[in-house]
Parts: sequence; C-alpha cells; structure tokens
Amino acid sequence: MLDSAPTGDGTASRKPVAAPSHPRFTRDDFEHAQKTLVRRGRWPKAELWRVKIAGGEWVVKDFRPRDLVTRNTLGLWLLGREARALARVAGVAGTPPDAFRVDRHALAYRFIPGRPLSQVPLREQPPEYFEKLEALVESVHGRGVVHLDNRNCNNILMTERGEPALVDFESHLGTAHLPAWLAGWLRAFDRAGIYKHWARADRASMGEARAAALDGMNRWRKLWVLRGIWFVPREAKKLWRRLRGRSAQ
Repeated sequence: MLDSAPTGDGTASRKPVAAPSHPRFTRDDFEHAQKTLVRRGRWPKAELWRVKIAGGEWVVKDFRPRDLVTRNTLGLWLLGREARALARVAGVAGTPPDAFRVDRHALAYRFIPGRPLSQVPLREQPPEYFEKLEALVESVHGRGVVHLDNRNCNNILMTERGEPALVDFESHLGTAHLPAWLAGWLRAFDRAGIYKHWARADRASMGEARAAALDGMNRWRKLWVLRGIWFVPREAKKLWRRLRGRSAQ
C-alpha cells in the first residue's frame, strides 16, 4: 500500500504505509473476553473497552451498540479514518501499536499502561515530559498526519515510565495533499495543543518561542469561524437543559 508523506523540505514523496495487522482476535473472542468498559459513548461515539485477550491487554473501540444507521455510516467512516491514521504512524513510539479491525464495527490496538494527562498532578509534569511529547508529535507529523485533538488532555497519556503517548486519532487529517501553508498551520495548531498543557504546568520552562507560538494560536482560535459553529450548538444545549430543569420544578 502506498501513500504520500512529507519530506524534510515539506514536499510530498511516495512511501509505503504499513497496512493494519491481521486480526488478533474475533468479535466472538471479544464478546466472551474479560473486559472493562472505559466509556459508554453517547451518540455518535463508540463504546470504548479495555480487554484482556490474545495474550495481552487491548483497547477496543466498538460501534456495534450504536443504531443501525449510525454504525453502518458514520461509524464505518470514523473507524476507517482512525485505522488509516494508525497505519501511517505504525512504529512511532508513543502511538497505539498493533492496530487492526476486529470486524466492520470495531477497531483494536494494544493498551498503553499509563494515566491521561488530566489525571496527572501538575507537579508531576516536568519540562522533559513535554519536550518528549513535542518530539512525539513531530514524529507523527513526519508521517504526514496531524492529530488535531491533543488540546484534550484525555488523549495524551503519561506512561508508567513517565513517557508521553498520544491516542485517539479519530480527528486527524493527512497533510500530504494539502497546500503547504495549510499543512504548516495545522502542524502549528498541533504544537500549540502541547504548549497549552505545558504552560499550565510550567510556562516559564517553555521558552519565548513556544510561549509566543501558543499566544499567537490562541489569538487565531478566538477568530476561527468554525469555533462559532461548535459554540452555538453547545450553548443552545446548555440553555435547553436549564429550561427543562426549570419546567420540572
């Protein structure tokens, strides 16, 4: 399988991309395995499971419990996107290893022991951790992928060894066929996600260049037109919940 990836000068070259490995277990194996529900998943999200099976621990993202239309349209599309992203970053330390499709409606990859950054006290987040996280994201960019959801600290892990890991590539974009200016901006957006968490832990250790990059991206985000598309429905939902609560009194 061939795909495009950027070279060192920002241009695209054709390079092989590893296809997802053959299934390590089946749907039936999964259904009968010892497993723990991590996230129930509201529409249109998948259920997320931690599973002990096939000689190891795995994470399974499963759209089977969603309604017939969702699991066979949006669910298939999202799983396909994430599977392609994980194939592109295969072998990059700190990304989900050994990803494969259990079946049409489920994706699995090996469990990465650690804590989401949201559960790590700020005093346990040293500058060295963020330097390594920055290098990890640069390695992902080198495979022609931008994550785009690393501002969510639940998608960033601190492993048991104190190393960074990046999960949930559902929102990713491939940059190989994008205009150079847009790909560069998206990579800067990804880096700013790191700097957001770094600044919360120890802004002084970031240095002037990173701090300026974060501040510049934050100014852009305030003007971002798509922010309004997300903001209005969110506020409308909050208002509806308040009104429902009052009517129930």
